[in-house]
Amino acid sequence: MDKLEGLVERKGLVDREFHNIRELLELLMTEQATTKKQIRMRPSLGWAPPTDVYHTETEFVVTMDIAGMDLKDISVFTDGKIVTIRGVREEITPRCKKQFHTMEIRVGPFQRHIEIPVAVDNQSVHTNYSNGFLEVRLKRKFETPDKRKIDVE
Repeated sequence: MDKLEGLVERKGLVDREFHNIRELLELLMTEQATTKKQIRMRPSLGWAPPTDVYHTETEFVVTMDIAGMDLKDISVFTDGKIVTIRGVREEITPRCKKQFHTMEIRVGPFQRHIEIPVAVDNQSVHTNYSNGFLEVRLKRKFETPDKRKIDVE
């Protein structure tokens, strides 16, 4: 029975490492792409931190649950149309022989692209990482159309 348990444990670790390698490959391919389109593998291959996205009268807000991360392992980018958040959550369990009973905490690289459905000032980005939550805030931009008189000919 010990041999069977050992095989099951090793298979779980191999599956997890393969999953992490595929996620890293996706990130590397996206960074090296020469086109403007993102290269994406099937979404099920990467882990996606739980994320809330909303806007108020004055702001566009993204809140992401990424507990246990170091600030140096988190990157946030925006062009005013998309917010990209990427990072790598390191393994938190000690490196030793262990037998898992449950494995639900996702580790390894992740990347999320969040479309911004409202006009924002991409120079007004404010981020905060506290209590395991990353918050990204952008001020909404309200452009008033220029009114002008048009002569009828």
